[in-house]
Amino acid sequence: RPPQPLPPPPPSAAAQLLEELRDAVEREAPPRRRQMVGEWLYAALSAIPEVSDVGKVTGMMLDFPIEQLLPLLADPSQLKPVAHQAMEALKAAPQPQPPPSQLK
Repeated sequence: RPPQPLPPPPPSAAAQLLEELRDAVEREAPPRRRQMVGEWLYAALSAIPEVSDVGKVTGMMLDFPIEQLLPLLADPSQLKPVAHQAMEALKAAPQPQPPPSQLK
């Protein structure tokens, strides 16, 4: 009797969460999708202690297509390096100068 093929492995927790995130996004109206992903992203970034400006990093990352963000949300080990890159970019960006004082 030939050996029986092994059943496929169960989906990883990250893969299962990714599918759930995709389903949730697809159920929303297109104008609401980016806001919803932004809320999830803000919450996920808040859990990373090294991210000091969660709002700015969230805003930077929302420039990415939603399909690129969902895998990051599903797997924190993928989100952390991207968040760290965003923090480095913020640190390297020129800081706005205050307007000159009107007092003389």
